Amino acid sequence: MKIAICCLNSKYIHASLAPWCLKSGVEKFCESKAQCKVLESTINADIIAFADSIINEKPDVISFSCYIWNVNKTFEICEYIKTKTNAVIVLGGPEVSYRAVSVLNDNNFIDFVLCGEGEVSFAKLVDTLVTNGDFTDVDGLCYREKGVILKNPEAECIGTPPSPYTEDFYDNLKGRIAYLETSRGCPYRCAFCLSGRCSKLRFFDMEQVKTDILNLALSGTKTIKLVDRTFNADSKRANEIIKFILEQRGIHIPENVCFHFEIAGDILTEETFELLKTAPVGLFQLEIGMQSFNEDTLKAINRKTNTERLIKNIKRLISFNNMHVHIDLIAGLTGEDIRSFERSFNIGYTLGAHMLQMGFLKLLHGADMREKPDKYPCEFNPEPPYEVTSTPWLSEEEIYGLKKCEDALERLYNSGRFLLTLDYLINEIGFEPFRLFFDFGNFVDGSKMNLSEYALRVYEYFSDKCDKDILTERLHCDLLSCSSALQIPEIFKAKHPLYRRAKNHFTYNTHDKVKVAVLGKSEKIFVVNQSGKKDLHGRYPYEFFEFDILDN
Repeated sequence: MKIAICCLNSKYIHASLAPWCLKSGVEKFCESKAQCKVLESTINADIIAFADSIINEKPDVISFSCYIWNVNKTFEICEYIKTKTNAVIVLGGPEVSYRAVSVLNDNNFIDFVLCGEGEVSFAKLVDTLVTNGDFTDVDGLCYREKGVILKNPEAECIGTPPSPYTEDFYDNLKGRIAYLETSRGCPYRCAFCLSGRCSKLRFFDMEQVKTDILNLALSGTKTIKLVDRTFNADSKRANEIIKFILEQRGIHIPENVCFHFEIAGDILTEETFELLKTAPVGLFQLEIGMQSFNEDTLKAINRKTNTERLIKNIKRLISFNNMHVHIDLIAGLTGEDIRSFERSFNIGYTLGAHMLQMGFLKLLHGADMREKPDKYPCEFNPEPPYEVTSTPWLSEEEIYGLKKCEDALERLYNSGRFLLTLDYLINEIGFEPFRLFFDFGNFVDGSKMNLSEYALRVYEYFSDKCDKDILTERLHCDLLSCSSALQIPEIFKAKHPLYRRAKNHFTYNTHDKVKVAVLGKSEKIFVVNQSGKKDLHGRYPYEFFEFDILDN
């Protein structure tokens, strides 16, 4: 039997793990002879061309992994395939597992939906198809029987699944982001999330984890992202993995490889802090989901967080200045109105993380916030990704405004391109962070423009609200430090008598590719080394000098 295991990724850089997990399950657990081939594409590619490439393999069984970002296009592909071939089509993944009956009811071109973990059950389904066996033996299977849709209970999964990291996987990776799973499940039961519902938290064999880390590190990838929902749920185990990576870096782990962990920031231990403090710059990235700083909101969504400790711990992590720290807020949560979200935003911003992500609540199939509308009332888009459009606490207009705020946050702060300007406006002039991003974002209104044009809009909006000469200088410095090829708008280029002398001085003394700006109003010389290594914000190294340095 020939099997095509398929997936549409959100971007080419993402190398999906799920199809390789299914392939490893078939190879280990399938009693029948089966040939498996993994086929990947992206949601932005020509889906008909991808469908034809699947059909050309002449498979007997075709499977797809379904998520909120690919499910609609996956349906389109499957419907097209069914007009060209009699292959059995099987869907799995979180986007269909919690609505399996309706998926089969509404889409007659889908033959089966597998719910829950698939390594064992997919192999069992293949065997059942080969032998014309009894579908009731396949755990988690949803299927049609004499016109009636039936669903088998899922089995409780235990132990470590077979490793997906085969020779074929590495041949297919081609330097893309590599995903690593060292556990499944989550100790938390957040009402908006599926991770705590999918399965009980269990950890994989540590020796297998270490082997996979070393093999992935040597695969050519630059980023290894752990998909564990709470990496430090077991602090002792997390510390063992961190320590192993630190010990192997420069020996079996190349120095240009980065590891990304998603952690609960309020349960970090002292030993974890001490290990992370010793990490070389760029080795680790940390993602911390705060969601909100409203205690009532957190309680309502079953989010257990010690916010006081969380704030303290995030500040400490950032003070190490050796790893990229990413923190998350979600707009649209229960009980959080615009003022409450503003407070959460301002707290999050002042922590100084390298990225403050502003997400919007999504009502996922299977999550409590979708299944219990009386407890969690809100309006949301019925199409994936099921994003909230209004709540009893946030109007549709306010959410629309927050979208513009998010756009400004991404362009001004998360991009790392306007940090000196923001420091001036917020810390010297006194703009409140949320109001700055919200008001400017709604002024720009999501208009598409290049970096130079965007900088001009920043000047246009803020120049009458502060010292426009200092604003001009900060914008000039920001643009010089974030790009080596950018055409600086003329309005930002101050013609100072010391410019030529300063440029010659620093070019002669450094022998690097430097750019110089003489800041007349601030009485400083700004020097950026565009030959240097970019920092955690993606900016070239820079320094401010007094004018009298030119006398030396």
